Amino acid sequence: MSKISFKNPKLKWLFGGLGFHNSEATMTALMSEKVKNEIILKTFREISPTFSRVFAVYADWSKEAMDAFADYYDETYRKAGTLVYAVPGRMPYITDEDDIDVYCEKVAEKLDYLINVRNCTKIRYYCLTNELSVGNTYAWFKNNMELFKKYNEGLFKALSRHNLDVGIVASDAANEEHFYLNDWVAENMDETTSVYCNHLYSVDTALPPGDLKAYDRYVSGLAPLVKTAHSKEKRFMLGEFGVRTVPNTTLMPMMNDSNFSADHLALQGDFALAFAELAMAAINTGCLATAYWTMFDYPAPLIRENGDTQVEKARYDAVRFSGHGMEIRYNKNGLIRWDDENKDYSSYASLYTLGLMAKFFKKGSRVLKTQWDSEFVRACGVIDEEKRATLALLNWSENEEKAQLSLDFALNKKARLYTFEADNIPFNDFNDLQPYSAVLELNDKNEITLPPKSLILLTTDYEDRIPSKIKGVKVKNGRLCWKECKDSEHVYYRVFKDGVQIASTVALSIPLADKAGKFTVKSVDKWGNQGE
Repeated sequence: MSKISFKNPKLKWLFGGLGFHNSEATMTALMSEKVKNEIILKTFREISPTFSRVFAVYADWSKEAMDAFADYYDETYRKAGTLVYAVPGRMPYITDEDDIDVYCEKVAEKLDYLINVRNCTKIRYYCLTNELSVGNTYAWFKNNMELFKKYNEGLFKALSRHNLDVGIVASDAANEEHFYLNDWVAENMDETTSVYCNHLYSVDTALPPGDLKAYDRYVSGLAPLVKTAHSKEKRFMLGEFGVRTVPNTTLMPMMNDSNFSADHLALQGDFALAFAELAMAAINTGCLATAYWTMFDYPAPLIRENGDTQVEKARYDAVRFSGHGMEIRYNKNGLIRWDDENKDYSSYASLYTLGLMAKFFKKGSRVLKTQWDSEFVRACGVIDEEKRATLALLNWSENEEKAQLSLDFALNKKARLYTFEADNIPFNDFNDLQPYSAVLELNDKNEITLPPKSLILLTTDYEDRIPSKIKGVKVKNGRLCWKECKDSEHVYYRVFKDGVQIASTVALSIPLADKAGKFTVKSVDKWGNQGE
């Protein structure tokens, strides 16, 4: 039997949240009613990640694009209290004629508008450009770091002039070959840098999902970055992370940014565990926060064109301000597919690992000191000021593992238990997270059974309650409609026909193909409780 201990550390640093990169924040013009209400908003609100990274605040952002982003912010980040890290997908190509101060002033003006006019107050961090990219050259700034420093100094001054409490993030470089830039930033840019940041993608074919050396390699890579930040009395965040067994392939001029398991579905359960393992390593190592790339797939690439209608103009902005541009890019790294051509909006297995963890590994919690003695087991945990704790246990073994838990702190309620098994993925037709399967008393000595290749999550972060009953359900003009739920803890609605679920949505109506039958609508609250 393996032993796993969770202890309150002597020095309690705060965790900033496990979340995602939210590319869809600049793609709202591309969403159908179904995609927006039943996929994007519904999934975001159910998970309610408390940290997010997003491509946003371009120097040449149009007011229409900013307002579209702010509208998305109102429907997602504001409701979840999400801390936002904004970064342009890339800067324009730099020429000798460019004025650094003019560029930085444009960025500060955009942030000023979003924060002080549109009240997007949770935009807390900003980086000059994603992965040191400029123009069409990957990581252009890595060979121009003195210029990178000058731009960051200009940005720091511009933010100060506008009295904006937005911390500058640097360097946001990608992968282990660029980790050395973290030391360069610490040595040369500490006065203007609020938080240090790098990305980590496992692309080593020698470390596929389930390789027992992977966790220690993640920790050994991240620990020096965290240590450097701490030496400057700063924090380090993992701005993006992911796992691939092969590097992403590029078929010019089309970019295929795809998780390996997206095209090899028999392996997606293993990959879902590998994503969770990397997140655990980041949490246990001391990262301020971390974001998985990405929460949703991109829809298919488009042709960039402007037009006369509002829809055409909005689509044009969405393509211009979506990373490297949606006209050249596929992205199949999400928790959920976004495939308009085949009308496929189903989930990947990672929804039921990373989505579940992000829901409970929140900003403002304290990371527990965790130890284990089994080569197959990984674990991490957090606890908040109200003694609400969440523990995650991962088992890579092909066999069932018995684990004895040891806690040096008391909890005031029983724990809900959630399970993910790589060979028995809890898919749901409506992309609802898996429900808890048991309620357990957690104390200083618990025995837990870990199924083969599984993730177990135990949490006391919940309330036992029955959400408000939904009233006014009726069929009108070919749609099922109902009255808005006023319950302050409400998140989304589940719709049933003759007792069988037919939809999950944040909307107040859905179209009906068949109006015959008995329809009911039930509220789901932020703890996953379903109403009557």
